[in-house]
Amino acid sequence: MEIKKDVLPKKSGLFRDDSGKKDLPLRSLFFLQGSMGWAGLVLGALGLGAAVLLLAVSGWFITAAGVAGLSLVTLHSFNYLQPAAFIRLLAITRTLALYGERIVSHDGVLRLLQRLRIWLFDGLSMMNRFRMAGFGSGDLMQRMLADIDLLDQWPLRALSPWIWAAGLCLLYGAVLFWIFPVLSVLFICFMLSLCGLLPLLILPPVLRLSRSHTAMAGRRRQFVLETMAGLITLRTTGAFLARRKAIASMDQDILKNQWHLQSLGVAAQFFIFLSLSAALWMVLLYGGRAVQEDHFSAAVLVGLVCVMLGFVEVLLPLSTTFQALGFTLGARDRLLEAVQGEQEEKRKVTVLSGAPSLSLEGISGRQQNAVTGPRDVSVLLQKGGTLWMEGPSGCGKSTLALMMTGWLRPMGGAIRVNGVPMEDVEERCLRRCVGLLDQDVHLFPMSLRENLCLAKPLAREDELFDLLDAVGLGDWARQLPDGLDTQLGDYGTGVSGGQARRLALVRLLLMETPILVLDEPFEGLDSSTADQLLAMLRSRQKDGILIVISHQQLKGRRHFDHCLSIDV
Repeated sequence: MEIKKDVLPKKSGLFRDDSGKKDLPLRSLFFLQGSMGWAGLVLGALGLGAAVLLLAVSGWFITAAGVAGLSLVTLHSFNYLQPAAFIRLLAITRTLALYGERIVSHDGVLRLLQRLRIWLFDGLSMMNRFRMAGFGSGDLMQRMLADIDLLDQWPLRALSPWIWAAGLCLLYGAVLFWIFPVLSVLFICFMLSLCGLLPLLILPPVLRLSRSHTAMAGRRRQFVLETMAGLITLRTTGAFLARRKAIASMDQDILKNQWHLQSLGVAAQFFIFLSLSAALWMVLLYGGRAVQEDHFSAAVLVGLVCVMLGFVEVLLPLSTTFQALGFTLGARDRLLEAVQGEQEEKRKVTVLSGAPSLSLEGISGRQQNAVTGPRDVSVLLQKGGTLWMEGPSGCGKSTLALMMTGWLRPMGGAIRVNGVPMEDVEERCLRRCVGLLDQDVHLFPMSLRENLCLAKPLAREDELFDLLDAVGLGDWARQLPDGLDTQLGDYGTGVSGGQARRLALVRLLLMETPILVLDEPFEGLDSSTADQLLAMLRSRQKDGILIVISHQQLKGRRHFDHCLSIDV
């Protein structure tokens, strides 16, 4: 895959690991922000440092001013202006730095999400055509939308708080060492205990719960989408109530999982408060003795204590970092599951030459989770050949159509296109040779012209009307308010089922594929209209191959070269 240099940094570590597989290391989630990631870290550290120092200087200033007021000599010599100005400077720095960090970090995250979406769509576009059918629409939507959005949790809410906390703790430890080494050793020991015990106690259960939450959210989205798609059927049959109860049960499970995550977050906050309180009392205890021994003044001790109080703002966000890490890892694993699977290989056969032919040699197979499917089907179709397939519902006619067009891998037998095994033909080449009219036709919320021109962007208007006339929709299209520029609703609302199927057929005919496989093309049409449409198709495919799957007993079927009846 070719990616522009300004879209992906060379050293991001994204897309490929050493074995050439798709990979998404956590480090790349930071580096893909570019310079904005580093700028956000610097501004965040500056803002938090200014906040802590503001509290420390304020405590020192109040204490020192109070002590200076006890004596007229010290009161006259004490400089009130410089500390006050420094406090105002720190307050302004804190506000500007934290505000700037929000702006810069969000800009970096938007850059990250842009590059991640390119990576994901690239991976999905290369997904093996046989594997793509294994994902439901709701599951893919969860991966493309919700899971991608969760990946910004790592740089923004998991990594940055630890970098800021570690940097400020080391800086404070160095200041303590300069003032009184014993306090520095005590503080560093407490911080190391906090940073070691907190992940050990909180991280494992949080990772388990957050991964489970991501998986449950994906299943719920798929279930809800399936429910909405079949809403009319569910309400007609009275099964909607049971479906709604199932959704409510899923919601309860997700809420219970969230409650457990929040409980662990509260436990982490309590542990941080305990550690900071213990460290604060140790600083007070040993710092008080140091003041009595005149190592430093009481005002300095108050400033050090205020720093400890200010560290609540620095360390408390650590309690949510484990949850952010868990969501990131769960989302990353689901995305890698989609893009690291069997990819569409670059086949050797990119051009199919010669007269069109399609050979089925003992084909057997069934769709995922299906109980039955076609068994031991053999047929040879050459230039000008026609095949009529019929059989009861559920016998596997649509399954056989998917196998003949390369969307489903046969479980047995072989399929050859122009004498070449179908699995050896490159995807783009196969689509130019074999066309499929599926039972589930899709019209996009665009104009009629845009829907048809998906197959041939440069199609002329007279060419479109010729095909619309051929399928019996020419007069209907001319009478539309805006003609071909009339907007269609979502999922083709505004047109009937039969019209939608014939519009999809026009779109397929624009591709001019030599082999056409039509699954129930006459659904919703009367026998006379269906026979006229069938005659047109036979005429257009006289130099190609026409395969029709239908349960209708049309007169034109008698003129087909082959008739295949499939039993359950």
